[in-house]
Amino acid sequence: MKRLSRPQRVLWLVLVLVIAGLAAAAAVAFTGDERPANLAFTPRSETQFTNIDVARAWAKNYYGAPGAAAGPTGSWDAPLAQDSSYVNEAASVERDLGHWLDARSKVPHRALVLDVDDTTLTTWDYELYSNWDFNPTTNASFVGLTGSTFTGNIFPATPGMVDLVNHAKALGYAIFWITGRGDSQHAATIANLVSDTAAGLPDLTTVTLSGKTVPEVDAGYPLPTAIATGHGGFTDGLFTKPPVGSYPAYLNQPQFCGPSIAASASCPTIQYKSGTRAYIESQGYNVVADIGDQFSDLLGGFADKTFKMPNPNYYLP
Repeated sequence: MKRLSRPQRVLWLVLVLVIAGLAAAAAVAFTGDERPANLAFTPRSETQFTNIDVARAWAKNYYGAPGAAAGPTGSWDAPLAQDSSYVNEAASVERDLGHWLDARSKVPHRALVLDVDDTTLTTWDYELYSNWDFNPTTNASFVGLTGSTFTGNIFPATPGMVDLVNHAKALGYAIFWITGRGDSQHAATIANLVSDTAAGLPDLTTVTLSGKTVPEVDAGYPLPTAIATGHGGFTDGLFTKPPVGSYPAYLNQPQFCGPSIAASASCPTIQYKSGTRAYIESQGYNVVADIGDQFSDLLGGFADKTFKMPNPNYYLP
């Protein structure tokens, strides 16, 4: 998650055209043949895209929450359904990744790179809370930060992913996360993935939001592999996105964030994440697999194979 904020986030309910084909589509590794959506496409007829209200209903069905009420006072605090089409599809991708990791378990200096939001943590509760309308302030409450105060995390682990990452670690893989969340949310993010205390934050047990008190989430992933990120003083194996003006030197290359750095602009996700994978490999690791829920998590190279997790809720170019 990107997502200290979702830079230039597109509210992509139109993308739920994908949902209509989920029953027939097999969950497969991203091979590079697939392509990101054409955001410039202008439908000539309403039949070329899905009615927004219908899309919301289909999304609820897909996540095993038919009829769930959206909004801050709605059903966002209900536990994530474990027998939904979403969980089944995610499990299919996880099986493919697990087989690949097993097959490559003798590769020297092997590493697994993972995205955060909707790859290792599932943000369905926030989609319901926000009625699919991303707001940086309310999203920060789910991430676990209000201003500079740690208030606890609400995003649960993506079903099956903790076991998969533990399996990779047992096979001797180095584990790294790369997220578009910003450096200011670094500590809260690692606390959600691992534990509050491992991140040096207070050990909270509950979170209160919009009048509801829910369990505070520590997803239970293993600690990532220590590595210097080159910015923010972080060395814990979680790469959060630095603010404009603070990009590390390894991203200042023409094929990565160099043009954005020269323009004092935010680096696009593909260039930021591929440049970070290139840096990981420059430190002696071989990125055997990269898994994410957005095409921008996967494009740009520096991974032997990429795996696309399902996410019909938003689109990040």
